[in-house]
Amino acid sequence: MADDAGHPRPDLTPPLPQTDPAAKAPPAHAQDFFALLRDMETGGNRFGRAGGPEREPARLGQAPRLGFAASDVAQIRERTRDGRTEVSVNAIGLIGPEGPMPLHLTRWIISRQSNRWFTGAAGDGGAGGATADTSFLDLLNLLQHRMIALYWRAWADARPDVQIAHGDGGRITAMMRALAGLGLPGAECDGDPSLSAAKLRHATSLAQMARSPENLTTFLETVIGLPVKLHEFVGVWLDIAPGQQTRLGMAHARLGSEAVVGARVFDRQSRAELELGPLTRAELEAVLADETIWSRLRHAIRFAAGQELVFDLRLTLAPGEVPAARLGETQLDRTAWLAPDPERGARDLVFRRVTDMPGRNVTEEAA
Repeated sequence: MADDAGHPRPDLTPPLPQTDPAAKAPPAHAQDFFALLRDMETGGNRFGRAGGPEREPARLGQAPRLGFAASDVAQIRERTRDGRTEVSVNAIGLIGPEGPMPLHLTRWIISRQSNRWFTGAAGDGGAGGATADTSFLDLLNLLQHRMIALYWRAWADARPDVQIAHGDGGRITAMMRALAGLGLPGAECDGDPSLSAAKLRHATSLAQMARSPENLTTFLETVIGLPVKLHEFVGVWLDIAPGQQTRLGMAHARLGSEAVVGARVFDRQSRAELELGPLTRAELEAVLADETIWSRLRHAIRFAAGQELVFDLRLTLAPGEVPAARLGETQLDRTAWLAPDPERGARDLVFRRVTDMPGRNVTEEAA
């Protein structure tokens, strides 16, 4: 408990134990069944997926018992005949108090192990001496190795942390790819694996029905590697095509639904502006010269925001990065500024309709 000042006493907050990399593994009875098999799969081969028992990390079996199991794992040993690791578990199996086989078979197996048979035979129990008869238990473990492995596989396939720990990601990666629109063959972004990786990383946020500015900007930042801001509700004048303008007594003249006075209308719902920056001069020149960035940006905007909105792109330079206009060194209308202020940046480089969306029958003029 805390003292009068509200601070916990030192004995209630002991220091965390320091892990010694050279320390030995805990004994078998102190290990959890699922944690043990998960550690064994770190080498690459997986239980139930390796293609055969001989390629799996270890052989799984059951230890016979009649009493209550105090631990999940009974024994971990290395077989002398082939050097493979053998794990005997208490958590699941055919024999024992919880097993489906009659209990008298468990008693018989234990009695065969407690007595010594086959004097002069060499086996895992000794060389040249009397050995315990484990033939029936070995037969059961031969049959139930696959059952125990699939029991572990069912548990592991239902846990995202276990699936994502492997290189392929398992079922979790397959579900994430489906959310990101990459689940079918041919859905990969041809020639641009980084764009597919960005979609996979932001799959959960992109799959949300309610779109937010934060989801869009973080996705675009991952795609192009530059800071991105979103300005919503950018005002714009929309010119109405002559055939759609209001004419009294003719067309488009119903009050409250389609009648509009004039040849254009002001709108704040159809346009947004993306701001890249503040950028350095080198970053600005790289963006202007690299067509891959532009195609990647257009694809990412359409993928994340759809085609309902028109997006403008504003490139901003950081203070001190605005170059002065010099003949032969700058590009007109791109990287040339007359008498720039070194303490202020530049925000006047804007590209309209960066997504180049088709299907609109109106022309636009920036407000």
